[in-house]
Amino acid sequence: MMSDEIQIGVFSSEKDSNLYEYRLKIERVRDELLKFGLSGNQAKVFIYLGKYGPKSAPEIFKSLGLPRTETYYILNVLQSRGIITAECSFPTKYFALPIEQAISTLINVEQEKLNTIAKEEKNITQLWKEIPTFAVETTDTKAEKLQMMEGAGQIHARIKEMIKGAKEQVIIFGNASDFSRFYHSDILETLPNAIFDTKLTISCASQIPDFLSEFDKNKLRLAPSEKNNNRCYVIKDNNEVMLFLRNATHASHNIFAIWTDSRSVIDSMQELFNYTWDLAETCY
Repeated sequence: MMSDEIQIGVFSSEKDSNLYEYRLKIERVRDELLKFGLSGNQAKVFIYLGKYGPKSAPEIFKSLGLPRTETYYILNVLQSRGIITAECSFPTKYFALPIEQAISTLINVEQEKLNTIAKEEKNITQLWKEIPTFAVETTDTKAEKLQMMEGAGQIHARIKEMIKGAKEQVIIFGNASDFSRFYHSDILETLPNAIFDTKLTISCASQIPDFLSEFDKNKLRLAPSEKNNNRCYVIKDNNEVMLFLRNATHASHNIFAIWTDSRSVIDSMQELFNYTWDLAETCY
């Protein structure tokens, strides 16, 4: 049994620490929990209770260095989401559900939200059709569009739409963490059998990640000499680009990207990709 000091040390351990590998795993679990709408501190409290609990609120905010009022708020949120329970004692002790049960609960909550929205689809669509269109047709040249997007959910959903609508080519540039998130979000799922051309360049990598081991090596290249692991973008048919300003080097809820069909931006990114592709190492 680890002491409290060692337990908490896991959350802030440095690279040269024996506990650092556990910190990395904790951060991976935290990032996955963020996908269900938990905040970073909410995920941290759940992990702490799940691995080192049960604990009282004072024990939690003292151990994790959280503000007292925020800790009580977090505990209320986690209880309302059904993934922790409180023991009727003094002081009150909080327990985390087993991870399998907690994930199932979170999935059911998200599914229920989607079901509710789906039920309203027909009503919203009908109401929309009943409102007349007041737009005035013009002969102006089509304006280029730009959309700022934050959070893995909506960004990954748009990338899936891009790939689904691709007819000629999809090219993706990013580091191994970017591709890992794309893989676990099923973004890469249809690419191996796609009828369009596909090119993937993995930056700051000397070998192919295991999840891409079955991918056509002719469509993969490695850029180990790439110094910047913050660069990530997806280009579809040379007419749409998703450019990440904050990529997988950040938590999934903090990633930030710009989607645009701007001709100048797409041409610049296409040229950059072609240049990197030519310099990158082949995988066969």
